[in-house]
Amino acid sequence: MADLAVTDHLLEGLDTSQRLAVTSPSMPLAIIAGAGSGKTMVLTRRIAYRILSGTADERHAVAITFTRQAAGELDRRLAALGLRDTAQVGTFHALASGLLRQRWKDTNRRAPTLLTSRLELLREILGRGGGLELPVVNLEIDWAHARRIEPSRYEEAARRSARKAMRDAGRIAEIYDAYETAKKRRGLVDFDDLLSVCLGEMERDPAYAEMVRWRLRHLFVDEFQDVNPLQFALLEAWRGGRQDLCVVGDPRQSIYGWNGADPSLLETIETRYSGIEIVRLATNYRSTPEVVAAAKSPLGAQNTTDDTRSSRPEGAVPIVLGAADEIEEAEIVARAIRELRPPGGRWRSMAILARTHAQLVPIADELARRGIPVRVWGDRSDAQDPALRGLMDEARSCRSRNELAAWATDLISLLGPDGEGPAPLRAEVADGVRRYLRDVPGEQTGPGFAEWYPLAREPEIPRDSVDLLTFHAAKGREWRSVVLVGVELGLVPHGSASTPEARDEEARLLHVAMTRPADQLVITYARSRHGKRRGRSPLLAGIADAALPTAISRPAATIGLSRPATADSSPADPMVEALREWRRRAARAAGVPESAVLADGALQQIAERRPTTFAELIGLDALSPLAANRLGPRILEVLAATSAG
Repeated sequence: MADLAVTDHLLEGLDTSQRLAVTSPSMPLAIIAGAGSGKTMVLTRRIAYRILSGTADERHAVAITFTRQAAGELDRRLAALGLRDTAQVGTFHALASGLLRQRWKDTNRRAPTLLTSRLELLREILGRGGGLELPVVNLEIDWAHARRIEPSRYEEAARRSARKAMRDAGRIAEIYDAYETAKKRRGLVDFDDLLSVCLGEMERDPAYAEMVRWRLRHLFVDEFQDVNPLQFALLEAWRGGRQDLCVVGDPRQSIYGWNGADPSLLETIETRYSGIEIVRLATNYRSTPEVVAAAKSPLGAQNTTDDTRSSRPEGAVPIVLGAADEIEEAEIVARAIRELRPPGGRWRSMAILARTHAQLVPIADELARRGIPVRVWGDRSDAQDPALRGLMDEARSCRSRNELAAWATDLISLLGPDGEGPAPLRAEVADGVRRYLRDVPGEQTGPGFAEWYPLAREPEIPRDSVDLLTFHAAKGREWRSVVLVGVELGLVPHGSASTPEARDEEARLLHVAMTRPADQLVITYARSRHGKRRGRSPLLAGIADAALPTAISRPAATIGLSRPATADSSPADPMVEALREWRRRAARAAGVPESAVLADGALQQIAERRPTTFAELIGLDALSPLAANRLGPRILEVLAATSAG
């Protein structure tokens, strides 16, 4: 029985389902947590509840997630709950690496060398690669490792799964085999090998397996929908049939099947674990009801039992805008972003999301041309330059300040290709290490440097800027307003999605993107892109035009425009004066011109028509849908108060 005096604070502010997820004595337990439902809060509070109530030993509690950033967030939240340096928190790879280092030490074995840059070895093999691109081969090896597919089985598996590279499957299988052979010959292991080697050690030595299970006694797994077969096999080895397992995830946010994740592991979890309790977090605390309802539409048949609801009051309706081509779309988005920004508001409260990174380039150019600060995520130099990516991989293997400093020394001691000193890139990175160790406070490690350096290498980016990133990169993030661009045939779903499974994943990807905004969702598409006919994505079919105000389909060129005041408007009209006074106060508070709050023509038409509902307000010609959504609630309050007076 939990000591309420110790654990009561962990239940503050939780709804009924969240409270059950935190306190349920059931094991195994699966928490199905939709977007905006407080997933991370519930997971960390459950870990804290188990430890503080004495049902879990803090020395043997393990929280597993998929990225270092997510692990850091779990760590910070646990520390805020009073748990510092108690539960182990890390990725599958980090935990496996720690176990293996201890294993090799205990058995007096020399540890294999960690291949920190797979790209260098692949580049060597691909010298005769027949035109194959390095990133393609690298991705296929990632996928094969995740799916536990040996080189001899790769070609058949790639064709069966309709991989994009299946035309070159035979050649990729040869390179994959050569890569595995080269690793064995040189005594190397890569990051994925850490998982399979750890699993193999446990399978070969039952006593060692029992020791690991004793150490990893209470298992908590975040983002379970992203688990791949190799990770699942290792998790099951760690679990060893014990019931002490809690997983958190959302089948609707499974978007990494292309990289080996298996969403069926969560979708069929009730049949995998006998007696498991399922707790569903169905309340979205982030987004308005209108956004939540719209985000359900792409899922269609995948979403027949979705009872997700918003806890928030009514808000702005989603807006779908069509453009003639990609040029007009960029102009529309730029105007929309200006209107979505409240007077005096922050640019960083808004984001523009696209299916592919290439779509963001003309959008970023158009915004910059109009003086709107932007930050394009995922466009860092290390993402574009394989050599720099390889160096960042090497840096991540340095676990301490001293190791990082020694690595930097090695970099500048190596001769460049001309034999006259270090290669320019290596010298530049070594100088970056020196600046990192000198200027960046806190724990200084290789992974920390690898996160810091690409940002430090870029030109300085305004702190207050609109975020531009892909649907995939947006997962786990949120903004006040979000514009989705290019939601059209051939892009959403992407043209490469050739199987039913891939098309289902594309629908889930759009769902993830549509759940990012708290208040306002705008969707754009082009009828023609780069001279090719496009049109509205079929995944938007569930958002019925008839269910939204007619003004949503108004030509996008009207965004940001307003009509001049009519000649017979009376300045003595009390309604006009009330609206002007409200506009004056709003502009003063925000430090902007009154016209930036509401144009004269729009103010005049509102005073003349005197709308009483949001539907009437958004239908006015002089007021764009975006402005109506942003200002509507306050305008209606002013109108109602003036009419009553």
